[in-house]
Amino acid sequence: MKRIIIGNWKMNLTAKQSEILTNRLVENTERPSADIVLCPNFVQLANINMLLKAKPGNKFKLGVQNINNHDLGAFTGEVSAPMIKGLASYAIVGHSERRVNFGETDEMISKKVSACLRNKIIPILCVGENLHERQEGLAKRTVLDQLEEDLSEITSAESAKIVIAYEPVWAIGTGKTASPYDVEDMLEGIYRYLVNKYTEPRADKISLLYGGSINAENAKSFLDLNKSGGLLVGGASLNYKAFSSICQLG
Repeated sequence: MKRIIIGNWKMNLTAKQSEILTNRLVENTERPSADIVLCPNFVQLANINMLLKAKPGNKFKLGVQNINNHDLGAFTGEVSAPMIKGLASYAIVGHSERRVNFGETDEMISKKVSACLRNKIIPILCVGENLHERQEGLAKRTVLDQLEEDLSEITSAESAKIVIAYEPVWAIGTGKTASPYDVEDMLEGIYRYLVNKYTEPRADKISLLYGGSINAENAKSFLDLNKSGGLLVGGASLNYKAFSSICQLG
């Protein structure tokens, strides 16, 4: 299964900065063996889509950083899956910053996963524990409980169309990283959970990613882990040299 490397630009970059970064990434990322997904802010999505389409042999795909669970309605300021169809093929769902800063619950996230799938958008479902849960030995239980609820509205057949990103909350934007041993243990725990829930052939089709202060220096150590299907990269994805380097590890 092809690896996936995702660049989450978060709430960064103006229109001009987004264009410059995209152009430099395309110019400096030669023949990536992984699927590379760029997740700009909503304002820049259409522009980056057009820019990439104009690039001969472009290998980059686009995703969004969030999505509403409704397809339309009176939800001021929100963006739905039908609105991004044709522009992006992935959507980050349940990122730790959405959970912590905006109070997103697992019930809400499960509906977002379902909204993605009914609109043929690939959800990148983020799960992870906070520092207290890690220190109390509750990390794996927390992550598996999240998965149980976050996947509650999809069928076994639909499970093959999702991506799961493990991102410990305490390692997002803090400069701290989980040890490769801890990440591998968690990815294997997630895989075993998926086997029990969906069967081994279906679990094998679900890409498992790691995201948590990834940079050009530590990326390979996480890509090489058993069950690692790729990376969800935050801050380093804003640096074209660092992100191009990471992309070509895949």
